[in-house]
Amino acid sequence: MSLQLDLFASAAPEPAPAPAPFTATAPRVTRPEAASIIAPPRESDHRPRPARSHDLHSKAFALGEAVTDAWHRAHGGSDIAVPIGLVAALALIRQRDAAGPSLEAQILGLDGVELIEMYRQIWAQHWAHRPDLIDRARVLHEWLNDTKAPDKDRVYAVKCVTRAALKGGILDLTGHPVPYERAQTDVLSHVMMLLRSSSARQGLGEFHTPPPVADMLAEVTLTAQWALEDPRAGQHIHDPAGGSGGLLRAAAQTLRHRGFDPADFQWSMVDVDQIAAACGAVNMIVWGMGRRVTVACDNTLSNARAVEDAMAHARAVIAHRDEVLGKARIIAALNRTQALVEQIAA
Repeated sequence: MSLQLDLFASAAPEPAPAPAPFTATAPRVTRPEAASIIAPPRESDHRPRPARSHDLHSKAFALGEAVTDAWHRAHGGSDIAVPIGLVAALALIRQRDAAGPSLEAQILGLDGVELIEMYRQIWAQHWAHRPDLIDRARVLHEWLNDTKAPDKDRVYAVKCVTRAALKGGILDLTGHPVPYERAQTDVLSHVMMLLRSSSARQGLGEFHTPPPVADMLAEVTLTAQWALEDPRAGQHIHDPAGGSGGLLRAAAQTLRHRGFDPADFQWSMVDVDQIAAACGAVNMIVWGMGRRVTVACDNTLSNARAVEDAMAHARAVIAHRDEVLGKARIIAALNRTQALVEQIAA
């Protein structure tokens, strides 16, 4: 049966597509130099650690304010998907070696061109691992696929937002190797809400549940459900108006507090807003929700099959990724063979 975080949610507990080792267009990969500071996806532990005493939700809100201020001061423009996408990309990386050079210092040391290339590499690497979710987040990174070099004003705005996010502590909030620590708050929710005007939020009917309230709702809802039936692997937890995934985050943390691994459960969420759904998709990776995750950008009131349609789309995206990577491996093998032949001939 499905565990619902909304009394009116109804999603059939069908297995979500399991991604193998990007959709119609893969994020463009450029030079490898900027990618050398990016740690690959790695989950080391799902066991919860004691929550730290300082207010992480307040820190996430302050980070959102800093990013919003930096974007507007740099005259970044009206496309708020760009600064949100920058923060989302930074949330997807973490320090490869805790004893190594500072990741923050390395990123801040990149020039404008290298910084843009780093962001391309982040999205491309994660596309190879989770094409279903990275494709859902396409609105946040598709500007990076422009074949034209970004103008100096865009580069300047990117640098300003990057610096604001790093100095605001994005790596402290999302850079931990332990998923429990990364899921203690929702950074993207604050960034999105603060960058959006109040009239735009009202027009969309967008009001995100404050993280402390989400934590309480998840605890009460799941506790009531578990009074009727013990939690078990494979159960489906769904939010029909997911926003950036805040209620699912709280539910996953509740499961971790009780000794469960969220990756053993099935998760799905729907939101009518493209940017909100994109943030939710990125958050599912950041928070270590596992492979059985479906994020739909749809209206559950007009499409009762929103989750099923998103699953079908995800399967197509994964098949496309497999085709692209398969061709890339063939080309790489041919290049190695050619280089060997030339070496022998020489």
